[in-house]
Amino acid sequence: MLPPYSAIDLQLPPPAPLYFRYEQFMANTDFEPHRHPWGQINRISLGLLELVLDDRRLISPADYLVWVPAEMAHAAHVRQAMDYLSVYVSPALTARLPDRVCLIEQTPLVRALLEDFRQREVAAMGDAWDVCQAELLVEHLVRAGSVDSYLPDSSDRQLQPILAAIRATPGDNTTLGRWAQRVHSTERTLARRFQQQLGMSFVQWRNRVRLLQALAWLKEGWPVQDIAAQLGYGTPSAFIAMFGKQVGFSPERYRRQMRGEG
Repeated sequence: MLPPYSAIDLQLPPPAPLYFRYEQFMANTDFEPHRHPWGQINRISLGLLELVLDDRRLISPADYLVWVPAEMAHAAHVRQAMDYLSVYVSPALTARLPDRVCLIEQTPLVRALLEDFRQREVAAMGDAWDVCQAELLVEHLVRAGSVDSYLPDSSDRQLQPILAAIRATPGDNTTLGRWAQRVHSTERTLARRFQQQLGMSFVQWRNRVRLLQALAWLKEGWPVQDIAAQLGYGTPSAFIAMFGKQVGFSPERYRRQMRGEG
């Protein structure tokens, strides 16, 4: 049995070709399984958005948009207070976007187009200029490409043991060169395989593993200095810098937001 439509959706006009809805969410806000009659672009101002699908859990940081096709059942969890933008997409433009839930990176131009709509508080398309800008936005989303996961995996015989080891011990500081020796490869070959198979570097992938582990430990109340040490950082400031680059603010601010302290 399909879950119900969002109650808010039933009160809105169909997107022509887009419709914008702006909200502010409190920390630890949960949304029960639901679906939308139109395709939906989700944008958060900071932190992480977590979607629960039938077959997987998807976590997205604020520098990505989350695309959800029409009629796709999902639940959602917001861990920290944030500004939220939902963009509903007409069937004609939806046909140009992926037919699966995925992440789309916010390129500088995509961000600028969304910011222009937000600053003008556009909801329904008011004129031909808005329609042209909406079509340009979708064109750039198509060109930006998409990924299925913030933390992609690979079955590559040389990458697989490395990925498994890092997941098991995120604080392991083994260099790519040392890993190359262990899997009987070269550092250059492994670096190329990370880019080809995962779309990012070894260090970028390891930082994402560390971020997800840090978020879990912050929720459990671990001190920042203990998290930094367990994740292999020589100083708390190095960990805080990585966290801020990925999430947009400090670990302590994330913890306060998660507790609803502003």
